[in-house]
Amino acid sequence: MPQKNDFSKFCCFVRGVIESGVVIQHSGKVLRNEAKMHFNRLMHHAQEFESYLHKGLGPEMAEAEDDINSAIVGMVWQLYDLSPEERDKFVEHINTFEP
Repeated sequence: MPQKNDFSKFCCFVRGVIESGVVIQHSGKVLRNEAKMHFNRLMHHAQEFESYLHKGLGPEMAEAEDDINSAIVGMVWQLYDLSPEERDKFVEHINTFEP
């Protein structure tokens, strides 16, 4: 069953694919054969989708959308950089959090 803001969440994950892909492209990591083909295809389609989305949103809304999604992606990256103990504490906190 669709939830509120599902499309916005999807757009955030697309932004995450693009930002993560750019980091991988500039990391010196060499992808080979089928992995490279799928990676390049995914990057291309994510960038095409974001371009299409931005054309529909207009410049101001597209910039706001990029700012919000980039901040969320940045937070996720920070979670991956936590030590295992910090990550466990964070996950426990999230699992017990009630808005």
